[in-house]
Amino acid sequence: MTDSDAGVRFRVQPEFHAVPLGLGVDEDAFAEQMRQFALGYWGGREELEDLRGLTRAMYSAQAETLVAGGAVYNAVGIFPIGGTADGSEPPERVSRAGLTVSVRDIDNPDPRLTAAGIAESLDKGPAGGEVQLISLPAGPAVVHLAGSRAVWELEGGGEHEQYFVRIEVWLPFPGEDRVLLLCLSTPDVQDLYRYQAILADIADTVAFGEGDAESDAVPAPAPGVPSPLASY
Repeated sequence: MTDSDAGVRFRVQPEFHAVPLGLGVDEDAFAEQMRQFALGYWGGREELEDLRGLTRAMYSAQAETLVAGGAVYNAVGIFPIGGTADGSEPPERVSRAGLTVSVRDIDNPDPRLTAAGIAESLDKGPAGGEVQLISLPAGPAVVHLAGSRAVWELEGGGEHEQYFVRIEVWLPFPGEDRVLLLCLSTPDVQDLYRYQAILADIADTVAFGEGDAESDAVPAPAPGVPSPLASY
């Protein structure tokens, strides 16, 4: 169970690899956390140092933006598709997604009214997509599903386009003027139904308030964890 200082707890699947946000640590400690993350992500091969450096720089810059927006958790999900559970048959492909959990201030006189207001705002907003009010164990919530398209200009001319799908769950805090936002995004749009189920499972584990530190503690990653990309 992931426990944040924001007074909310939730559980994620083991395929998610937490990305440091630098919360509660100084600059040097954050740099070391990011170095360890890049090392765990790419492995220790010397020829991959440029990729590790790029990963450190990219996620460090992203962390600053996310924290400014209220993020309390950020992770990269790497999900093998196909193959066998025992590893005798390799996966056919790998699907990737990003997961961000953030806490935002909002007028929240009553969670049900707040959820209804969020749903109406999202439905009329510029992002479009589908909006649905739902009920979770932690309270009333809103699901928002939307797509987007990004275009990059290539050096040799022409363009490269990439489509993304974004799934959000907005969950007002009970008795506080705050809202929890779970956001999962992926370029693997063909896996939409899979990621809807994954985010639904996470949302079902959300609990507000202070938990039992012994039962909710997250074990520190063991040193020398193999790269999640090593098998693919």
